[in-house]
Amino acid sequence: MANQVADHLEPWRDLHGKVVMVTGASSGLGREFCLDLAKAGCRIVAAARRIDRLQSVCDEINQLTITAPSSSSSSSSVNGPGSSRAVAVELDVSADGPAIEKSVNKAWDAFGRIDALVNNAGVRGNVSSALKLSEEEWNNVFKTNLTGTWLVSKYVAIHMRDADQGGSIINISSIAGLHRGHLPGGVAYNCSKIGVNTLAKVSPLT
Repeated sequence: MANQVADHLEPWRDLHGKVVMVTGASSGLGREFCLDLAKAGCRIVAAARRIDRLQSVCDEINQLTITAPSSSSSSSSVNGPGSSRAVAVELDVSADGPAIEKSVNKAWDAFGRIDALVNNAGVRGNVSSALKLSEEEWNNVFKTNLTGTWLVSKYVAIHMRDADQGGSIINISSIAGLHRGHLPGGVAYNCSKIGVNTLAKVSPLT
């Protein structure tokens, strides 16, 4: 019974062998997502601007020894030091479409597929009142948090469609996208996260 409950709450075995792309992977939540997913048996495409930090994350993952579930094939130890279960891809989600498409193409080619995308990259921006916030600051927050999320999702989804495969896209949002919150000066951030929530709801229907 205990094992059944654990499998229901945390069905990591279902993730074994999946290829997951994580944006904003060089630090913070993105880095932790990469490490946890790798320990669950996933292959990781770590994407962000800071390639040196990305490589550090990938090196750590590639030194892990991952044990396959008992239902998997012959060898239980699926990797160890020297194996490439994680690759670093330079990606600036605030860049233009062609640059993002190029990075996504490289990410796809790393393992020949992507089963899941975690759109984690984002910025808080300058905390400023709506009357003091500049147009440049507003655009930067939206380009990173919303437009970047859309473009990365778009190009990954195109690859999934062309490969005739299923897949999952997970957008990391914020409580700020649901409620006003108590921190003043977050108008651009809050609005961008509302957009991310709506993007997740509408995209599967189009």
